Order: sequence, then C-alpha cells, then structure tokens
Amino acid sequence: MRPVIRATLHYLALVVISAIWLIPVYAMLINGFKSNLAVLSTPVLVPPTSFSLSAYHIVFNALERPLLNSLIVVIPTALISTFLGAMGAYFFYTLTYSFSKFLSSLSDFLFSLITLATFIPYQATLIPLTRLVVSMGLLDNYLGIMFAMLIFYIPTGALLMSMFISVVPRSIIEAAKLDGAGDLKIFMKLILPLSLPGFISTLIFIIIEAWNNFFIPLVLVTTPGMRLIPVAVESYTGGYGTIYNETFAAAVIASIIPLAIFIFLGRYFIRGLIALGGGGKGV
Repeated sequence: MRPVIRATLHYLALVVISAIWLIPVYAMLINGFKSNLAVLSTPVLVPPTSFSLSAYHIVFNALERPLLNSLIVVIPTALISTFLGAMGAYFFYTLTYSFSKFLSSLSDFLFSLITLATFIPYQATLIPLTRLVVSMGLLDNYLGIMFAMLIFYIPTGALLMSMFISVVPRSIIEAAKLDGAGDLKIFMKLILPLSLPGFISTLIFIIIEAWNNFFIPLVLVTTPGMRLIPVAVESYTGGYGTIYNETFAAAVIASIIPLAIFIFLGRYFIRGLIALGGGGKGV
C-alpha cells in the first residue's frame, strides 16, 4: 500500500507544479485573443467569449523586424559560443591531465577565471563595453551586438561543455594521440561526436539566454529598425498606460521561436543531461 501512496503523492506534486507553471502560460495565451474592452473588463483567467486575432495581427506586424534581427544575431552567436566554448573546454581538459604540474595548475587557474567571467553582471561592463563597440564602429550593427554577446557566452559555453567533455574517457584521447592524431582532429572526429548531446544542450541554453538578453541590445542599439525582440516586447509596457491584449500577444509571439527550437531539439537536451548524470554512459 505504501508504494501506491508514495506514487500518488508524487503524481499529485507533479500536477500541482505543472499547474503553477501552466497557469501564467494559459493566461498569456487566452488574453491575447481578447479585445481591448474584454481584456479590461474580464478576469485574467476567464477565456474570451469571442476570440479576436486583431491583437496578434497588430503585434506580429510590429515585431516582424525585431524577430528577424534576433534570429540574425542569436543563432550565429549561439553556434560560435558553443563551438569555441567546446574547443576551450577540451583544451583545459587536456591541460588538467598534463604531466606538468605547472600546466595543470595554470589550467585550473585560467578555467577559474573563465568560470568567474560567466557571473559578471552585464551592468558592470556598461561603460567599457559601449566604448569598445563604438571605437570599433559597430554601434547599431549586427556584428557589434554579436561581438558583445560572444564576450559573455563563450565563457558560458566553455563552462557548460567542460562538464560534458570531462565524462569522455581519457583513455580514448590517449589512444587517438598514440595513433598520431592531432588535437584538432581529435576534437572534431572524437570529442564532438561523443559529446554531441552535451553540445546541443549547451547550444539550446545559450540560444534561450541570448534570445532573452535585454541589456546588451538595449545599450548597443539606438535605432528602432535594429531593435531585438526583448527590447521590442518591453516597449508594449508604457509609462502612462498598457494595452494588455497586445502585451500578452507580444509575449506569445516572442516565445514561439525558442519554444520551437526546444521542442525540436529537446530530446537531445534531455539526452545530454542524462549522459552527464550517468558519467557519459550511452552518449
């Protein structure tokens, strides 16, 4: 009887947690279908009596350009950050097991600095980052936003990939070196395929982080045509009033692309976490 009670409590907890997470999502979805009058006169959790697509139509037309801007910036940034982060993680992994004590200690020190860099708040770098981007002539430029994001997300990629690469057996790398393979070939032909679920997990994480990054595009973009989606969505909350159905619709539209990426690549994300927890078995 006890296992039945325990399983029932587990499922009950799961239902409660799911409801807590789904209620805001439900409210966001249904309120985007309400008219201006309905969204102000009906409770937030009550569905509309008549569905209206006007808010979604207006918002999509306004967010079409910011969505494209975010795709142009975020996807290359995430790919470069994950790839270079993986290369860095492999480099530090090989140094950690070096026969030289100095190299091993240096590896630990440098990787600690990289780990520290992932926790530096964006606001602390406001002035030097802006001056650097302006001096490079990249203000209001896709390359400028990507450059600024890469400064923060390459260390993140290295930190996350280090956890996945560290579960690759050292003996496999040593065997490849005995066969005459160089580090670049080992990385491309051995490390990447073995840590592919981890690579995709890191890629998904950085895509979501970069997609939702508000501070960097806010600081480095001054023209409306270059706005990224987080800044564009924030503009729907006004200082003197808010059109709530359009705000909800904007939030839904801004969430579609990262949600679609997670749905299509989610199984790899789960496999990466399982592989990490299982010490690399079955990667």
